[in-house]
Amino acid sequence: MNVRRFVGKNAREAMALARAAFGDQAIVLSNRPVPGGVEILAMENGEEPARAPAPAPAAKPAPAPVEPMSTVSFQDFVRERQRQDAAATEATARRAEAPAKPPARPQLPVEPARFAAQELQRELRQPPAAAAAPAVTTTSAANEALMAEMRQMRAMLSGQLASLSWFDNVRRSPTQTRLLRLMIANGFSPTLARYLVERVPADGSETQADQWLADALARNLHCAGDAGIQQCGGVFAVVGPTGVGKTTTTAKIAARFAMEHGAGSVGLITVDTYRMAASDQLRAFGRILNIPVHTARDSASLADLLDLFAGKKLVLVDTVGVGQRDRRLAELLSALPAGRLQRLLVLNAGAQGEMLEEVVQAYGGTRGTRCVISKLDEAVRCGAAVDVAIRHQLVVEGFANGQRVPEDWYAARAQLLVHKALMKPASGTFMPDDAELGLVLTAPPAQKPGAAHA
Repeated sequence: MNVRRFVGKNAREAMALARAAFGDQAIVLSNRPVPGGVEILAMENGEEPARAPAPAPAAKPAPAPVEPMSTVSFQDFVRERQRQDAAATEATARRAEAPAKPPARPQLPVEPARFAAQELQRELRQPPAAAAAPAVTTTSAANEALMAEMRQMRAMLSGQLASLSWFDNVRRSPTQTRLLRLMIANGFSPTLARYLVERVPADGSETQADQWLADALARNLHCAGDAGIQQCGGVFAVVGPTGVGKTTTTAKIAARFAMEHGAGSVGLITVDTYRMAASDQLRAFGRILNIPVHTARDSASLADLLDLFAGKKLVLVDTVGVGQRDRRLAELLSALPAGRLQRLLVLNAGAQGEMLEEVVQAYGGTRGTRCVISKLDEAVRCGAAVDVAIRHQLVVEGFANGQRVPEDWYAARAQLLVHKALMKPASGTFMPDDAELGLVLTAPPAQKPGAAHA
């Protein structure tokens, strides 16, 4: 083993002497300051290093790793290694955007002083930044949730701004504002109200605007008129939710028809066997009208009764009341032979527009479906029923305006129903003012509703 001592004015000069003696692959064993400069103990690469005895006069040196020959001391090596590890950790965190590929440990060059500084390198090496990937994944999920919330807020603000812009244009016309508030207060949907009000002529008087709106509603409200049940008869199943007045409506229609065509031309059938004594009310009406009432307990007996009444001019089937959300509704509708029975849908005039919308959809109300508006005398506002009939293009057969049979049954007249629907409601809690009307119209103007035309 050839260990030599080199002394220079500074570390760079001492290292130059070591290179001159052993070449660039010299192994530095220790270095320390001495009077007049720096002392370095070095040996030739390839020899087994041995522990050099510590010089007596020198203080105990702190072992430190030595960098490649471009670095001059163990202390400089430590500081340089800390800087490199910090930079490598930061670079690994930036590359962690692809979590499927784990960050690789930075590759370190082979150090000439690796034998002497091995322990210190192990202590100074920082732990790998493997935990950066989950943090990036969590941050990415949070950013996605934030972007989704921002998109939702943008859509909401766009709708509100479009609605407020449209309402601001309408509010400049006092006549349009008054008609819009009147329709909303009477239960008409914002969709139909917007569609009609924005087409009201702006150059007319208030009276002319009122008449234009009433005429537009009447033109779009299809009523049976002379081609209705009262004149033409037919085979109908009276359907609708519980409590809308199906049985009373059946009795009123049968009584009016019997008065004009005779009791022998009317057939009454009930299929309401779910409730106890449910058919007693219709049987009581039948006895008064001198019309027998038959009960169908299943589809087969209903078909037999329809065959029995084939010669009748009017056959009415009173069905059990089933809510629009009841699972039994599909069973009830499937039991009614579609080819032999038309549906006569009973709509409660005082119900909410959303409920009437569900009822029409649940009972298969399509263009041309016959309907009856009941409980008109109890309704504070009936615009929702007229609105639903217009948008779904239902054919209104008539309306019930009380409990008396048959006095409170009226054939449908569009002008009469529209007049009732546009009556000015009493001022109260549910009457919106001009400032609150903008809150009702929160959606931008929709497309043309149904087949309505101005």
